[in-house]
Amino acid sequence: MTYIPRNKVTDLIPNKFQAIKVAALEARRLNERAHTFSVSLPGKITTLAVDRLIDGKVEYFDAKERAREARLEMELAAEAAKEAEEEEAVEEE
Repeated sequence: MTYIPRNKVTDLIPNKFQAIKVAALEARRLNERAHTFSVSLPGKITTLAVDRLIDGKVEYFDAKERAREARLEMELAAEAAKEAEEEEAVEEE
């Protein structure tokens, strides 16, 4: 079994359990694609998945972080719209 330094993974995904879940999902994806195209992968699928995760080739997002960013974006858009309305009101007077 290949040793994977925990800090390499937790630097990308702070929650080690979430990192394991992301790597497992990537391993499943690799396995399905290998079976679909009848290709044999070089090495263990789980090792390939973790290597891809460490190399930044696996797209990962934190649902809470994405929701927070969306909320901030909506607040900024609302503030910009409010400022635009205030500017229009000043120009009309």
